[in-house]
Amino acid sequence: ILAFFGNGIIMVTLAVIQKDSNTDLYKYSYALLVSSVVALAAIIIVHHKDLIDFIWNGNKNQFFSCFVLGVMGVAIVSLLSLLTNATRVIPSVFTDYLHSGYARFFSGKDSNAFIILVSLICVVVVEEIVFRRLLIDAIDDQTMLSDTMVIIVGGLIGAIADFAWMMSVETIITSLIINFIMTGIYVNSNRSVGLNILLRVLIIVIQFLIFYV
Repeated sequence: ILAFFGNGIIMVTLAVIQKDSNTDLYKYSYALLVSSVVALAAIIIVHHKDLIDFIWNGNKNQFFSCFVLGVMGVAIVSLLSLLTNATRVIPSVFTDYLHSGYARFFSGKDSNAFIILVSLICVVVVEEIVFRRLLIDAIDDQTMLSDTMVIIVGGLIGAIADFAWMMSVETIITSLIINFIMTGIYVNSNRSVGLNILLRVLIIVIQFLIFYV
């Protein structure tokens, strides 16, 4: 709730008060920064006693198989992000800025790459804890769905929620792929999100290397 509604409210507010800037870049980057940091802080406050248990609960065989699946997923979505604007991993307003030649890491009139990077990293950490640890556990514990159906339902809900937060049509396809893969890893790693978070952060870093360098 903090992330979805807060992000929209902040975007509208920034668009009104900052009329002499690149409005899309300014409102997207700062609204996402505020909403993601606030959501992450809320999770840390509420679940601070359980955070260590979130990291890894599986065995070596599970880690290996999940790692291989995760690397394949990273490669697939990274390749898709290069093929067309319709399969971006992060919103085009960010990739266009990073690829423009005017992007700056620590300085800039409307925004900078550092703010975008921190925002997106906070987003993926929040999403993995909420859409995997909390959501999948709730679905698994409160329903009689099979593991396959849990992966499908959890992946769909995660993708829809990601779209509601990021408000980016071009990321829907890759978001579905990412959420299905990450839900599969979570279900098959004895409910651990550590590897998921590592892979999601890796995806974001690769996107920055692709479009910024």
